Amino acid sequence: MNKLLSVFVLTAFLIPAAAEAQLPGKLKRAAEKVLEGVDDKGGEATTAQAGTNQRPPAYAGENREYAPGLSFSTVLNGVVVLAKDGKFQLNQIQATFIPDDCTEGFVVLRTAEGKELFQYDWRPDRLKKPYTLLNFHNTTDLQTGEKSGGGWKVLEPGAYVLDFYLPTEHFYTFPFVVEKTGGNDPFGDGQCYVMKGMWERWGYLYYSDANPDRNLEWKVWLRNDACNEKDVNIQVEIVRDSDGELVCTSREHTTNSVQPQWTRLAFDMVFPKGKDVPHGTYFKAKDLLATDGAYTLTMKSNGGPYGTWKFEIENGTPKSIGRTVRGVADPLTFIEGGRDAFWYERQ
Repeated sequence: MNKLLSVFVLTAFLIPAAAEAQLPGKLKRAAEKVLEGVDDKGGEATTAQAGTNQRPPAYAGENREYAPGLSFSTVLNGVVVLAKDGKFQLNQIQATFIPDDCTEGFVVLRTAEGKELFQYDWRPDRLKKPYTLLNFHNTTDLQTGEKSGGGWKVLEPGAYVLDFYLPTEHFYTFPFVVEKTGGNDPFGDGQCYVMKGMWERWGYLYYSDANPDRNLEWKVWLRNDACNEKDVNIQVEIVRDSDGELVCTSREHTTNSVQPQWTRLAFDMVFPKGKDVPHGTYFKAKDLLATDGAYTLTMKSNGGPYGTWKFEIENGTPKSIGRTVRGVADPLTFIEGGRDAFWYERQ
């Protein structure tokens, strides 16, 4: 698969032939638009779009530095499709900067072409500010009107969008694709359901509470592109672009298990060989932040090329760019990392 030598997926690539068969014609084109983030009816919404079906519209006023949003890591963890049977559920998603007087909200699951399927009602469970857990308590089938207390809903292969609402505002949009894969392997476990989308493209540097004395970690989501569990060896390196110096690496000879469902993995960064500290010593965030400039993070899988992320240190802090710039990025797709998660997109 292009530059990948492993059979699991992290970065966005063309849909495999076995999965393409599940997404004929119009659905396939809609799925491609969702994966590309196209701002039209089949892709991500923008603040210029009005609410549909009498749904509340997106906020259209002046930019707000702290607009309502979602903690992005909880979205990637909480949007779940079971590999075995395609059952879908929302779990433990946290919102940020929800108004204090908000007592309820809802999420609409629709196809990328706009057909509304389910509505998930939530109540806010207030956590430490500015976080709020979305407590999903009621689900409505928007095709039949049937209500239930929650539970799993089966999704067929296709392109989907989740729209998150306050009572008066559409405040977040999350697109994803469901595929079937594995059917061509006579020795495999049969077909299974997998998801594509933001999991493939985004990862983040992390140091707890933004304390430079804490250990530096790289966190990313991995899954197997087949229907079984697989052990893989991932190696992470960070190089300073100005002089090509290898500043830190992940630990060697570490094996991780990946499944058809996305799993977040954390890689501790350590000093590489040849430094004035014992090899394997934890690499503190301050050791990276001490030198401003551009850096390149690369991942290898079982020794082969895997993915590349670019970032900069500016004034002793990881620089926000694109969808991570607070108060500038479109709030419907803003990537919220809080104080200590610094998100970057794969090249």
